[in-house]
Amino acid sequence: VKTQRLRLAAEGSRTWALTGGGTLTPALEVGARWDGGDGETGAGVELGGGLEWLSDGLSVEARGRTLAAHEGDVEEWGVSGSARLSPGSGGRGLSLALSPRWGASESGLARLWDEGMTGGASSGAADANAGTARLEAELGYGIGFREGSGLATPHAGLGYGNDGARRYRLGTRFAFGPDVAVGLEAERREGAATTEHGAGLELRLRW
Repeated sequence: VKTQRLRLAAEGSRTWALTGGGTLTPALEVGARWDGGDGETGAGVELGGGLEWLSDGLSVEARGRTLAAHEGDVEEWGVSGSARLSPGSGGRGLSLALSPRWGASESGLARLWDEGMTGGASSGAADANAGTARLEAELGYGIGFREGSGLATPHAGLGYGNDGARRYRLGTRFAFGPDVAVGLEAERREGAATTEHGAGLELRLRW
């Protein structure tokens, strides 16, 4: 099956400082897309939004997304939430993330950036089903090296779906200053009838 998708989206947000400390950031997203190939075809309009609260390294966020209109017989929607405990100064220390989601809460491209190559490949098909629910959790710990100019973050992750699928991840991210980062990750995916293994290498450069 061959499919193509072109997507153009714009997102706006604004942050307010709260009197008791912390910040509150609402966001709104509007997108246009075109689908082609062997599946559903035609143009569509996507709408999304979210709300994030951040205070002292703890953030809580809720987001929603829906395909508001489409030329074909296509229905997509999704909601997601997250609770994150960020590490200390320079990324050092404990980090914890818990992220439940229902349905297609993100576009395929957004999943690829958020989860990496192995995550995007494994979860894309499942999220197209509006009845799919998933829970992702990750635990990491940042350790400085190279006299404080580098950072290594070993991490472990667990994912569980209401269809019985499970996902286990183990890896390390290396940051060599603010402009170069490398990530190594191994993954095991267990489904109702199959078990798959994968590995990923990610390189990020900024200039």
